[in-house]
Amino acid sequence: MIRWLYIIQIVVLMVAAPLVISCPLQKLTYITEDYPPHNFVENGELQGVAVDLLIEALKAIKCPIDKRRITVLPWTRGYNMALNKPGIVLFGMSRLNEREHLFKWAGPYIKARVSLIAKKSSKIKIHNINELNNFTIGVVKDDAGERQVKSVGVKPVNLKYGNNHPETLAKMLVLDRFDLWAYEINVANWMFTKSGYNTDDFEVVYSFQSIPAFYAFNKNTPDFIVKMLQDGIDKVSSSKTKSGHTFMDKVYEKYGLK
Repeated sequence: MIRWLYIIQIVVLMVAAPLVISCPLQKLTYITEDYPPHNFVENGELQGVAVDLLIEALKAIKCPIDKRRITVLPWTRGYNMALNKPGIVLFGMSRLNEREHLFKWAGPYIKARVSLIAKKSSKIKIHNINELNNFTIGVVKDDAGERQVKSVGVKPVNLKYGNNHPETLAKMLVLDRFDLWAYEINVANWMFTKSGYNTDDFEVVYSFQSIPAFYAFNKNTPDFIVKMLQDGIDKVSSSKTKSGHTFMDKVYEKYGLK
């Protein structure tokens, strides 16, 4: 009798074992920023294109996490953590050439369009990239906008830094604290609306080439873990509903993106 009880215990443990072994993706720390409609908190709930895809992709590979485990931090702080601390995933991050070997990547989930935005009343026109040094430009430290204006030769003296919150940068542009705002256009328009400004009062005077946005892993993350998330993203992105639309089509529509 004792022998049979022992055998039953072993069988139960063998059956239960897969249930208690956690997925390595569930052990990572996920960090994002306030960057609507990519990722943002509204009515106490974290949401956005990148958030929805992450949650769905992890479900698809049976590694679900609770959205409440995702930490929202200012971009510069989150960027430095992902750069220097193992076990960190930061999203979304534009995959710039200069960042390529600093992180490992899963995605993309969207193409980010960094633009230089001006008040229409300023009547600023950019005919040549070299003219950018005639203006002051608002940027977020370590953001793709800062990297791109620097890459075309804008001098540091022409850059004006906010406190890493896009809503603050929107207000600074309105108050003429700088001439141009270098930022992702969808996020900028969202912030103008949120702050009570009319988006028709602003215009894009220069656009950089669109850059795909990814989930960036600390470079010490094992490749197989990164591939797991990539597999989940690929699976979700390619799945279609009966109407023929993909999951991402629905997400883009939900947040007013094309």
